[in-house]
Amino acid sequence: MSTLLDIILATFIGGIIILITLNANMTLKESWASYNHQLIVQEMLVTTAQILECDLRNMGCGMVNTTQTVIEADTSRISFQMAPDANYASAPQPISYYTGSLTEAEAGETDNPADRILWRRAGGNTTRVGLVTEFSLKYMDEWGDIINSPVTDANERARIRIIEITMEVQSPYPAVLDPAERYASALWKQTRLASRNFLR
Repeated sequence: MSTLLDIILATFIGGIIILITLNANMTLKESWASYNHQLIVQEMLVTTAQILECDLRNMGCGMVNTTQTVIEADTSRISFQMAPDANYASAPQPISYYTGSLTEAEAGETDNPADRILWRRAGGNTTRVGLVTEFSLKYMDEWGDIINSPVTDANERARIRIIEITMEVQSPYPAVLDPAERYASALWKQTRLASRNFLR
């Protein structure tokens, strides 16, 4: 009888240890997947932000003082002029950043229903910058007063000195099984992106 109780007790304790091990293994896998997704998302955000920030900081380069730098300013779209090369040998050309529709991302590229493609158009060429879930722009004058968007009036566009950018990137595939936190996310907000060449 004593031997039978020992076997039952040992089986019970062994079962608990196996359940604890399986649970720890599952938690470890979820943590690793979440960390991996977060790392990928941060890399995607940094790459996209560097491209965007470089162009916005150089807007107006190589232009004469009488030419307006910003030619279109909306909440999710901006067009401006700048010289396409560092030597200013070529005439300034328009450069635009804008987001596509929610259905524009290619099939199999993303499972995230909030993903949009951020496009860059320079001259006649349109290139894809990356996937974003949020891309919004605010415009301010030199005193930090907000200029209402869309800025359709040329005189109002001439007042723009500061651009506030908010950009969010999420993982294209679910990171965890929890529906409330399915996608890893990273947010970039640049509140004082003022080009040195705005007065041109």
